Amino acid sequence: MVAVSGRCLIHISVERTTATTISLIRRGLADLSDRYDTFGYLCVLEPGTKLTMAPDLRESVDAYVRRYSTRFTGAAIVFEATGFQATVVRSVVTAVNLASRASHPTKVFDDLRAGCSWLGRLTPGEPTASRLYELSTQLRKAK
Repeated sequence: MVAVSGRCLIHISVERTTATTISLIRRGLADLSDRYDTFGYLCVLEPGTKLTMAPDLRESVDAYVRRYSTRFTGAAIVFEATGFQATVVRSVVTAVNLASRASHPTKVFDDLRAGCSWLGRLTPGEPTASRLYELSTQLRKAK
């Protein structure tokens, strides 16, 4: 699920990342870049989400991160789990950032509220951190 609110793109990943998901993210980022100089990115990986991607999808993610990195105020990745899976998520995020030569701050969180709070401090305007948390929670319920 992909949504744009104010200066933030919200991506809720339920099962896996598909070509359609990447297309929607690119469209949302293009719309944000038309309206704002900078914007935030929030990705929530639900438990059970497949973390691996086909090489062509991975290249597409690298491409949009590379294209918009200077425009991101920050990217908060939320995965509310611990242990080995959390380590895998941090490794995937690090690999994407290295491959795309990302210049924006990125952080992996194990709590949605903490991720929204961090991104809210980096991203001025709407949505506020509390509103971002509220919207993300509603989107997660709608899946």
